[in-house]
Amino acid sequence: MSEFDLRSAFPLKDKHFVVHGVRWICRLAEVSDLRPAADRLSWYLVFEPENGAARAAHPDRKLEIVTTATHLLESGFGVDLSDRLVEWLLSGEQDGRQEWVDY
Repeated sequence: MSEFDLRSAFPLKDKHFVVHGVRWICRLAEVSDLRPAADRLSWYLVFEPENGAARAAHPDRKLEIVTTATHLLESGFGVDLSDRLVEWLLSGEQDGRQEWVDY
């Protein structure tokens, strides 16, 4: 599967999330296909504050999500994807990694 096809599988590209009064824009920076060595996909997300004032106070935040390739490509992301991302944003972590191999 091409990187373009993988990128189109991520449903929340450019979605806005409001957490602690800051409006974050979710950007899909990269997708890494770790197959055939491992049945994994790594999704690299960047969350950017929406406006200039927020940008000065809040640096971009980065999250790597590791998923099982076969299951995700067959079933897609779950309906709770937004909730999981908000939960991570609420954590305050600046640079994180989540393994959602059961996703």
